[in-house]
Amino acid sequence: MYPTPNPAMPEFISNHGLRMVEATLRSAQLDGLEVVVYDLHEASADDLTQELLDVNPDIVGFSAYLWSFPLFAEVAVRLKRNDPQRVILFGGPSARPAMLDQAPFHALRQSVDALIVGEGELTFRDIVSLDDRSPQQLASVRGVALWSEQEWIETRKRPLGDLNQLPSPYVMGLVPPGGLGVLQTYRGCPYTCSFCEWGTMESPKRVRTADHLAAEFAAMDQIGVTGALLVDAGLNLNSRAFDQLNQAASETGFFRDRKLISEVYPAKIQDQHIRFLSEIGQPLVGVGLQSFDNDVLAHVERSFEEERFEANVHQLTQVARVAIEIIMGLPGDSPEKFRESYYRARSFPCALRVYHCCVLPSALMVRSPPEHQLDYDPINLKVKSCLGWSREDIERECDFLNQQADGGAGQIGDYFWVFSAPKQPSTGSGRSNAA
Repeated sequence: MYPTPNPAMPEFISNHGLRMVEATLRSAQLDGLEVVVYDLHEASADDLTQELLDVNPDIVGFSAYLWSFPLFAEVAVRLKRNDPQRVILFGGPSARPAMLDQAPFHALRQSVDALIVGEGELTFRDIVSLDDRSPQQLASVRGVALWSEQEWIETRKRPLGDLNQLPSPYVMGLVPPGGLGVLQTYRGCPYTCSFCEWGTMESPKRVRTADHLAAEFAAMDQIGVTGALLVDAGLNLNSRAFDQLNQAASETGFFRDRKLISEVYPAKIQDQHIRFLSEIGQPLVGVGLQSFDNDVLAHVERSFEEERFEANVHQLTQVARVAIEIIMGLPGDSPEKFRESYYRARSFPCALRVYHCCVLPSALMVRSPPEHQLDYDPINLKVKSCLGWSREDIERECDFLNQQADGGAGQIGDYFWVFSAPKQPSTGSGRSNAA
C-alpha cells in the first residue's frame, strides 16, 4: 500500500520490494501456484479483509512499511481469526520483532506465522515451496523470526546471494507503466547511523552488472517511466556499483532526457560523480546531513566533515538540483542547535527537507541507549520527547516549521517539511538549482 502522496515526490513509484518478491515467485514456476498482487493506494480494513476472504488464499504476504503497518496488522488478525490454517507473513522495513512488541500490535504476534527479517525474495519463495508450513517447518527456513508465545526466535541468517541472479520485475513486465522507476545497484551501507535502517545490513559488497542494469533500463523505457529513484544508500558510497551504473547509463543513454533522484555524500564527491550528474537530463540530489553539529551527530553514530562541505555542495549545485536534509528531534540535539542547523541550511542555494525524527524498528527502536530517554508514538513512531527535547520543544518546533512552510516557502508532509531553494540572483548561466 502506497503512502499519502508526497509533496516532495508526487510521481507514482512502484513498491519495489513487493515486485521483487513477485518476480521471484513467478520465475520459480512452482506447481499449482497462483499469485495475486494488491497494489493499493487506499483501503479500509473492512474492504481489504473481505476482498482477501473472497480470494481465500493459503498464504498472505504483507509488504509492511511505516504508513501501512497499522492497517495490515488489523487485517492480518482478522484473516487469522477466520482461518487459523492460513499462513500470514510480514516482510518489509516494519516487519521486525520490535515493532510487534509495541503494545498496540501485541495481537499480531499471535496471528503472524513468520516475519521475514532479511532479504525477502528467496525466503518468501522457500516458504511458499514448503508442503508443510507448520511452525516446526517454518523454523527450518533461513531469515525469519517466529513468535513462540513467550519470545521471538530468529532462524539462521540467509547467505547473501548474487543480486544479478534475482529476476527483474521490470524485465518481466510486472510493474505498472509511467511514474518513476525504482533503481537499485547494490544493497546495504558502509555506515551504521543509528537513526537509519540501511546500515544494519552487511556492508555493500554485491553489485549489479552494467549488462543487468542496461536490460532493466530497456524495460523501463518500454513502460514510459519519466526517470528513476535510486534507492541505494548513496550514489557515491560504492565505487564498483557506481562504475557499473555509469557504464550502463553511458551505453544506453537512458538518463539523457530523464530525471535521476539520488542521495549523495558530499565528503565523498569526486570528479567522476560530477561528470555523471552533468550528463543526466534532470539530476535531483539529496544531501543527508541531519545536523551541522558534530556533537549532535555523535549521539547517532554519524559525523559531519566541515572542511569540504561548502565547496562540494557548491560543486553539486552547478550540475544538479540539490536538497539538504536535516532531522528535527534527534536524541542529543536541542531546539537551539536545530534552529542553527535550519538557518544555516537555508543559507545555501539549495532546497531543504526537514524530517521529524522517527524511532524505526531496526534503528533507534533497538539501538538507542537508555540515556536517550526516547518517548515516541508506538503507531506512527514519531519522537515525542528524548534527550535534549521536551514534548513542548517538539511541539514548538513543529509549529515553527509549519509556519515557515505556510509562509509560502514550503510544503508540509506527514513526516517532513519541504522548503524550496532561496531565490538567488541570476547569473545568466549554469543549471537551475531551485527545487
